Amino acid sequence: MSTFNIKPYPRVAVYPTGWAEERTFDEIYADLTPNLNRLLRYYGNADIDLPDLVAHAFMRLWMDLSADKSLLAVLDKGGALSLLLNRTNPQIFRKVYRREVYLDDLATRSGDPDEFVIDGFDHGHSRGYAEYAEAIDLRLDIERVIGETAEKYIDSLPHLAALYYITTEVGPDDAAAIAGKSGTKKCWWLTSVVKPLRHELCEKLELFAPRKSTWQDRFRAGVEAPLLRLMERYEADGNLRMVATLQSMAAHESCKQLMQRLQLPKSHVQYLRLMGHRELNRIYRCAA
Repeated sequence: MSTFNIKPYPRVAVYPTGWAEERTFDEIYADLTPNLNRLLRYYGNADIDLPDLVAHAFMRLWMDLSADKSLLAVLDKGGALSLLLNRTNPQIFRKVYRREVYLDDLATRSGDPDEFVIDGFDHGHSRGYAEYAEAIDLRLDIERVIGETAEKYIDSLPHLAALYYITTEVGPDDAAAIAGKSGTKKCWWLTSVVKPLRHELCEKLELFAPRKSTWQDRFRAGVEAPLLRLMERYEADGNLRMVATLQSMAAHESCKQLMQRLQLPKSHVQYLRLMGHRELNRIYRCAA
């Protein structure tokens, strides 16, 4: 064999293409990136995402070329761009934006404490830097805050069980049983331990409580007629306990004060307040 037919081994890898013969990976990148950016915009991707989408697509292309150098040999530019588009995987970024992280909510089980559930929180998103980086930062913050909180309440089983309940998908009955507060003590544990701990976590993570319109908001804003009509209805029915309950709720009295006034056990008063909340939310057309 003639030595003239021997070609030196290229110091930079080259790949056969269907549009420009052999090209280095940098040349392939330069050839395809402008059109890829235009296509990504055409398909509705945000400009802020384009660098990440392009980088992800070319990373996967490089991995595929490493396994098969002839991958682009029979493709023109249009075919190569289609191949790249199939490797952008925008669903990854959309999934990050949907915040499919359980702890982002911290409390999807939300409602009124009298219904034995706790007000929820959501994350106040910052647009100051890439949202993907924000999601990573949030996960790291969550891990740090959970560790610090667990260390703080290391000697309190009710608080540790509350932390377990807030940060996992365990049900309230199972978590309350771990805390030793099952049965009638579960409500006390939810309102006196879980709710304050949830507030503490949200403050540390700089989360805020979304405002939902409640009957109390509308009543404080001066819309008193629905409450008065409901009291008149109960009075006409002779249900004076519900009348007293509604008066107490409008005056922001505690459950204990109402217990003393009606001389009823706590469970009965809680039931009356629960019924009152449901009726008031209904007539004020607010979410329960």
